[in-house]
Amino acid sequence: MIDEPHFLLVGDSRDIPAISGMLTRLPVGSFGQVYLEVASAIQMRRLPAPDRVSVTWLCRDRQASASGAIAPRGELAARAAAAWVSEWMPEDSDTRPHPYIMWIGCSTSAPVSELYRRLADRLGDAHLHHPHY
Repeated sequence: MIDEPHFLLVGDSRDIPAISGMLTRLPVGSFGQVYLEVASAIQMRRLPAPDRVSVTWLCRDRQASASGAIAPRGELAARAAAAWVSEWMPEDSDTRPHPYIMWIGCSTSAPVSELYRRLADRLGDAHLHHPHY
């Protein structure tokens, strides 16, 4: 028996409608994580996630540098997604107890596109989607 798939959905403010739609179509027992990077908290809203799917908002203005500049577009999303993959899909593991389905948006973000390329190279058998590929 194959366990329920684990979902990872990553996007920015432009991806909110697409991710919201995906969340409404996930099976009730789905398990996973959503990371949405936005410029500020004003862009946050409640999303229709199943009970075992966590939604984390990454606000770039809350991650300001000492100079007061907000975090570069895509940096927070790329770091969060990389940490999730590191925890749930460690490189030293040859087996995966669950199927993984990943949708990675942030299509104009260089850090996220680079993360996608690394994941595609490493996880050839995983279900992985990015709008530019």
